Amino acid sequence: MKDIIYCIADAHLGIGEEEEERKKERNLIAFLDKVKKERADLIIAGDLFDFYFEYNSVIPRKYFDILAKLKEIIRAGVGVWFVPGNHDFWVGPFFEKDIGVRIFRKSMKFKFFNKKIFLAHGDGLGRFDLGHLLLQLLLRQPLNIFLFSLLHPNLAYALGRWVSKMSRQKSSNRNFILKGHPLKNFARNMWEKGYDTVILGHIHYPHIEKKNGKVFAIIGDWIDNFSYIRISKNGISLHYFKN
Repeated sequence: MKDIIYCIADAHLGIGEEEEERKKERNLIAFLDKVKKERADLIIAGDLFDFYFEYNSVIPRKYFDILAKLKEIIRAGVGVWFVPGNHDFWVGPFFEKDIGVRIFRKSMKFKFFNKKIFLAHGDGLGRFDLGHLLLQLLLRQPLNIFLFSLLHPNLAYALGRWVSKMSRQKSSNRNFILKGHPLKNFARNMWEKGYDTVILGHIHYPHIEKKNGKVFAIIGDWIDNFSYIRISKNGISLHYFKN
């Protein structure tokens, strides 16, 4: 890893109207240019796409520019890591072999300037949710993935976007700042296990708190906030991108 790492999450590409999506895409491409210019690395903590399913011989046209940009910055020397979210868990060989993104299915655990860091998308963490667990088992079973792959891509993506829209939830600011929020409890547990920093996505509300040398950060989103986390030798910081 390089001396600077940027983290983004929850762009949910494909969620909005055409004009909104163009704006989001322009901002995201400009941000990726910034990462390349600064010779930094990038971690995408899930839900880059509102729905993504990987076929053997089909590339989603709607995401082509972003996929091409990721390949461009990787060729320029940027390391890109991807921790899939609950909307784009089905990334696979195309992402790794053709684009060059390194995939970590559940979480990333790494040391950076002697700080032990835990990073994940965040869905399902900090609480036992039987419904969420059953849904994960249903959607991520190899047999079900294979059966879904038999659908025509146009039908599959229409169905996938409909399911994503029905399942999407965003925590409000007021609910998130409550001390008993499951993700806050999860961060404290990880601190007790020896991690210095916990970085999560999923909750679209950007947030960072520091206590006794420990850091808990929520990256935010690229729908309303265009927020990101910067990791360097100077520490962890939360920023907002303006193109």
